[in-house]
Amino acid sequence: MQEDLVVKLESFGFTVNQAKVYLSIVQSGKTRVGRISKGTQLHRQDIYKLLPKLEKMGLITKTIDRPFMIEAIPIDKALDTLISKERKKANEKISHLENNLKDVVNSLQEQPRTKEETRFTLLTTDETIKNRGHNSFKKLKKECLLVINIEHIKSPSMNYFRDFFQTIADNKAKTRLIIVTNDDEDTVKQTVEKIAPITGQFTAKSINKTTCKNYQIIDNKEIWIATQQKTETGYPCMLWTNDQNIIDVYKENFKKAWNRASTVALGITVSSFTCVALSFLELLA
Repeated sequence: MQEDLVVKLESFGFTVNQAKVYLSIVQSGKTRVGRISKGTQLHRQDIYKLLPKLEKMGLITKTIDRPFMIEAIPIDKALDTLISKERKKANEKISHLENNLKDVVNSLQEQPRTKEETRFTLLTTDETIKNRGHNSFKKLKKECLLVINIEHIKSPSMNYFRDFFQTIADNKAKTRLIIVTNDDEDTVKQTVEKIAPITGQFTAKSINKTTCKNYQIIDNKEIWIATQQKTETGYPCMLWTNDQNIIDVYKENFKKAWNRASTVALGITVSSFTCVALSFLELLA
């Protein structure tokens, strides 16, 4: 029993001998060094050395008699005081760490960023495309530009497109979509209604063209370009890159296609997006 109490007091910062002396005082009421020595099997000289520390911790008091008497502060009050001191120290440390965190973050933000290394990655499976897409669109903050053949939007990919368009909208980012299709206006309208997010800035247009290279530009920082190679489900494998020269070329082509188009309103009433039909000869110069 006594050994268990000693172990518990160690968790409060006591040494083993401090805990033994303190327990002896608590259990004895008012007592003297000689009695403590007998109860703990510690030398009197060692006890004299330990008492000032216990007194400083606010655990005991001493009389001015000769020889003096020792009395313990009520144990619940004494240990609660130790807990309060530890709590204060912990709060001060947390506050110090939080201030250091702010200083580190602010210092790094003020430093000029090194230019990101240009990278190229070929995504060859549906799973890698979806996983990479989820990460990219989740981080998207400003705008996404997309050119997609309508056949790649239809099932089984429709749910995927609807989810990531909603993710973009949830990030309060803007989406501009050009759908490549020869379908009639009603079919295009129905397709867009199925993939459009419930809320957010989403604008879709369609282009009547038989062939087109699908691509997606994300925040003007990365681009996905469809290749001739197919995944296991027939979806185009994608070339991903953050090469700014390539991004700028495709962004300029998208801008020309978007601005030169003649538009026909499809009359979609969903308030979260606008959909118009376009018809022109070439998407890419």
